[in-house]
Amino acid sequence: MQSRRVGVLLCDDLHEELRTRWSSYLSLFEVLVADEAADLVADGYRVHAGEWPDGPHSADAWLVTGSRASVHEGLEWIERLQALVRDIDDARVPLVGVCFGHQLIHAALGGRTGRSQHGWHLGSYPVACEAAFAGRSGGDALRLFAVHQDQVLEPAPGFERLATSDHVPWYAGWRGSVFTIQGHPEFDREFFTALMGRVRQKAGDAAVDAALEGLSDQDDTPAVQHFMRDWLRGHRPARFQG
Repeated sequence: MQSRRVGVLLCDDLHEELRTRWSSYLSLFEVLVADEAADLVADGYRVHAGEWPDGPHSADAWLVTGSRASVHEGLEWIERLQALVRDIDDARVPLVGVCFGHQLIHAALGGRTGRSQHGWHLGSYPVACEAAFAGRSGGDALRLFAVHQDQVLEPAPGFERLATSDHVPWYAGWRGSVFTIQGHPEFDREFFTALMGRVRQKAGDAAVDAALEGLSDQDDTPAVQHFMRDWLRGHRPARFQG
């Protein structure tokens, strides 16, 4: 069986205290792409540290990760990553963006990102599907772990919205061979809870305690992971063949 190489464009490293339990940020995405088919292999590029692929055809599919950085900071590596995203999009290679990656892809393709006026968005806050995807129908609730202050303020042209919330209008969407989502499908409850120990220093006790107390029993992470794996394989339902 021929493996498909997923180029994981890593935009951050794990905090040192988290590396006692998880070896690297890449390891979370290695788990995400793995399933019984075992046909997806993750290749990591720490682009924030100067590790770059040769170009859009260096992998069969691409995934842009989360980051402590902000898209609108204007850092050199962020501008270079936006240029690579445009090349990947032009080449029609499957592309997925998560959290910071979601925002960066929209910014690279003509959208706009910025700080949310509502501050930190933490935990499995209420999100509704606007259209069917990941086994959910339009109007269904969608629950993932999330950690962000920034968000997409204006989507890139041509994107169809898939999920939204009261304070995060563009939570998930797609265009052509691109799928992006604000939540973190690479997180599980254990990782999210551990991460909150670090986020508490920045977001404050009240926000973190509310997020931990408000975690839902509903967890759509497995369904979204399955959807993402199929997207990375290039296996998309007919309605997504845009």
